[in-house]
Amino acid sequence: MRLSLLLGGSYTLTANAANATALLDLCLQRDLSFSDFSVDHEGGISFRCSISTAKRILAVYGEEGGVRVLRRHGLPSFLYRHRKRVGILVGALLSLLLLVTSQRFLWDIRIKGNESLTDAQVLAELEACGLRVGSLLSTMDPREMENRVLMQSDRISWISIGFHGTVAEVQIIEYQALPQAESRLPANLIAAFDGQIEVLELYRGNAVVKVGQAVRKGELLVSGLYDSSLQGYRYTRAAGKVLARTEHVFVVEIPLTYEEKRYGEPQKSDVWLNFFGFSTKILKNSGNLPPTCDIIEEEKNLFPFLTAAVPIEVRITTQYPYELVTATRTPEAALELAYAALEQQMAALSGDAVLLQKNITTQLSEENLRLECRLVCVEDIARQVEFEINEEPS
Repeated sequence: MRLSLLLGGSYTLTANAANATALLDLCLQRDLSFSDFSVDHEGGISFRCSISTAKRILAVYGEEGGVRVLRRHGLPSFLYRHRKRVGILVGALLSLLLLVTSQRFLWDIRIKGNESLTDAQVLAELEACGLRVGSLLSTMDPREMENRVLMQSDRISWISIGFHGTVAEVQIIEYQALPQAESRLPANLIAAFDGQIEVLELYRGNAVVKVGQAVRKGELLVSGLYDSSLQGYRYTRAAGKVLARTEHVFVVEIPLTYEEKRYGEPQKSDVWLNFFGFSTKILKNSGNLPPTCDIIEEEKNLFPFLTAAVPIEVRITTQYPYELVTATRTPEAALELAYAALEQQMAALSGDAVLLQKNITTQLSEENLRLECRLVCVEDIARQVEFEINEEPS
């Protein structure tokens, strides 16, 4: 939509099939421009034009001539509909003022190159260095901004900032930390789970268990300490794999009766006008708030029809009152929830675990459904645990 139609307003006119041809001839003869032309299934037409053009057409035909106003658009219509709501009018005038002076301010920041960092995290880094939506363009030097970001941010290793009108194009390369070198501190290998050892694959250290032996969680598997009658005590960082047959038991209980929320009619609360990163409240709900409610905030762009991003939005807070009521679920629904919960618990298993056996039993009572899952696996149970040296080795 052209800015002139937004500020000056426009009408959508419609005419029936009997007057469609005459109306189009009138527009052609008087050089009247229009847009968004459409034809309905009965041969009637509709199109959009400025208010002044619409008044010239209505002066010839009038409502009784088969031409009528279908919709009104733009700022004049908006102001007339909300003439008694001072807050909205003030917000609209402020928005109009910002639109007129928009070329002096930064409207949007577009980010490229981020992978692990979210757009919000990058924007926070930029804002800490002075680059934010609403900044005065004449005060910003892109090279200075780049140097400031590189000096202050420990998550961005390279950045390029370019201004295209009221939009900042930001290209970044994230900082990639070098892999940490293996610690040189001595360590033992400790059992992470109960199990029976199947395979012992030792890289460094002194094994204190053997294949076929049953071990408990926390028990020493491989020691980082050597005791030699010839060389005395020596320390090392034990490393290796200890594959053991383990058993895991997962239990899930799903109640058949539970409390759920029953929602009433939503109630709009506060309305905020956000422009260029600043917020001001334009409407406030002065009524009593419900004792229990969920609060949902949503942001709506005031100019969704514009192709460029416009940092002017309305933030509406809506309250959804509810009451807690007792509900029941079927055994089938409870079983479905139990399996979903079981999948979440099983996700904690190590990635190298090999499943040998799986046994699931269910028990249904008047109060709940109980699901028990027993897994038999083969997995690496060894975990490195560092220890301190209190005296120098001999």
